[in-house]
Amino acid sequence: MQATHLNARLLCEEERGTSVQSSAVQRQMTSSRRFALAIALLFAIPIATCAQAPIPSNIGNIGPSGAQVAGAIAGLAGVTGLILYFTLRKPAIVGCVHSADGKTTLVDERDKRTYALAGDDVSLKAGERVKLKGKKVREKDGRLTFSLKKIDHDYGACNP
Repeated sequence: MQATHLNARLLCEEERGTSVQSSAVQRQMTSSRRFALAIALLFAIPIATCAQAPIPSNIGNIGPSGAQVAGAIAGLAGVTGLILYFTLRKPAIVGCVHSADGKTTLVDERDKRTYALAGDDVSLKAGERVKLKGKKVREKDGRLTFSLKKIDHDYGACNP
């Protein structure tokens, strides 16, 4: 019987030792798990906070974007083109030349206005239909004058 009792006692001690050993291992595993969990939370909390905070979309960008630069260049080119067009273009009028009291005039076909011709109009003859390039000027007294720069085209005689 003693042998059985001894075996039972050894079994109990073995169980106790194992249980003492296993609880030490469990405590050690639990503390390492706690440490890992603490480290994970240290990284997870700031990331979760950043995910909720709005992040500016232009972070790290200095100056205008490429599209803004391209738009500014296109706008500047358009304005420059319009300025050059309106300052350098020479208006043209087409009409019939008339002569009265030694003054040469032209009646524009489009607006039916009469312009006094100024400039080199020596080669123009009354009764000719011509296209002239130059500049329209309204005098202080309200008269319309066309400052002739060039005879662009002579169409021949005027149609009645």
